[in-house]
Amino acid sequence: MKLHDTRPVREALNTLDFPADKESIVAHAHAHGAGEDAERALRSLPLGEYASMAEVLRSVPVDPAPDRTEHERVQQHRRRGRKAGLAESMRPSSPKPIDQD
Repeated sequence: MKLHDTRPVREALNTLDFPADKESIVAHAHAHGAGEDAERALRSLPLGEYASMAEVLRSVPVDPAPDRTEHERVQQHRRRGRKAGLAESMRPSSPKPIDQD
């Protein structure tokens, strides 16, 4: 789950004492009225201890372009010419100019 804005996370965690582990962060957000999307995003955090709010916000998945349609996302992905999870050595490539003899 990607958020469009981290404001709900900041508001829900503004009274949390750091360092805090993932479970404490999620529980605090739930107790302080974080929205469903914010809670879902916090549940996707990697396990571990977070030293500050800034560290939590860096780890929360954020959608940089929420106004793009699904069709636009697919088209952008195709323009890159990459399949997710495919090793670079397995990606199709054009022959090097020296190999074209």
